[in-house]
Formats: sequence, C-alpha cells, structure tokens
Amino acid sequence: MTKAERDNLHGLAGVTASLDQPASSDSATTLGDLVAPSQHDWVGDIEQTMMDDQLHGALDKLNDLQREVLTLRFGLNGATPLSLQATATKMDIGVRRVRRAEEEALTLLREDTAVLAAREVA
Repeated sequence: MTKAERDNLHGLAGVTASLDQPASSDSATTLGDLVAPSQHDWVGDIEQTMMDDQLHGALDKLNDLQREVLTLRFGLNGATPLSLQATATKMDIGVRRVRRAEEEALTLLREDTAVLAAREVA
C-alpha cells in the first residue's frame, strides 16, 4: 500500500454519515439498509453469564464427588452428557455410587433453591 493510499484511508476514517442518508443521489436505499444487522445477542450473553455464575455458585456448595458426577451427567463442562454407566466408567467408581451422589447433589440443590425462594418472598 502506498503512502497516498494510506493517507486517503485515514481521511475516510473521519467521515461521519447518517445511516438514514441515501446510499446514492438517485436511490431510495439508505446506508442503514446496506449495513448488515448485528448478529450478536448481547442480552443473551449477559443472561447466560448470570446463569453460569448461579450454576457455579450452586456447584461450589457440593462436595467434589457430587460436583463431578453432575458435571459429567449433565454435560456442564460443554461436553455431551453421560449415562450413569459412562459416568461410573469415566470416574472408575460403581454405578450405585454415581446414582447416590447424583441424588444427594440434586436434593441439596433443590433445598438450597427452596431456601433462596423463601428469602425472596419474605
């Protein structure tokens, strides 16, 4: 790129145009019509971040076994959720132990949710 081309680009960067302005003098199309809409969902990102924070806060209340079982069983790490058998195999423990840890963890989380809901009502 030549110096003249760079100077020209610097000059263009300072141009301010309204998106309501016609794209050309003989067109009904506005500049805004030519700009692609943003595909980024900021509200969705914020909601997802808040839910992730709540989930991690809830998981922090569980012991290591319960946390790992739920993470594997429900795919909380972004992986595909595993069956009881696959979770047991991956953790090198029995299916009964996986099932019991899952039940205990879900019970604790339900109780915690009930306590939080009661606080919000009060």
